[in-house]
Amino acid sequence: MKTSIFKRFNGIISFLLSVFGFGAACSSCSVRIEYGTPYATFKVNGNVKSEVTNKNIPNIRVVMRYDTTYTDASGNFQLSNTDFPMDQTFKLEFKDIDGETNGEYQPLDTIVEFIDSQFSGGKGSWDRGEIEKEVNIKLKVKE
Repeated sequence: MKTSIFKRFNGIISFLLSVFGFGAACSSCSVRIEYGTPYATFKVNGNVKSEVTNKNIPNIRVVMRYDTTYTDASGNFQLSNTDFPMDQTFKLEFKDIDGETNGEYQPLDTIVEFIDSQFSGGKGSWDRGEIEKEVNIKLKVKE
């Protein structure tokens, strides 16, 4: 007796779920449903020089959120971060890590702001493109 009630109940539930499931899937709504988040690439590049001699400083560690790089022999660096395409603020940290090899310099923190950004080169509905800023830094000699 109990098994026949459960079989009937399961049959009714299965029927209702399949009818309502197909009804929801066959709507006349023409909006395509996508899952994801819009994103954009924020790029920061620049040069690090000595405040005293105005010479390029190699091997300075540059950190921006989840990306770390080091200046090349010409003192140049390039970082990027992918985030939601809206106004963004990134903290940049510059630190001399090679000791006396290229001179000793004080660490420096600075802020880079992307306000009212105009992104370019987006490749689809989620990729809004990229924007780039140049930041030139002069480090003080460590005393």
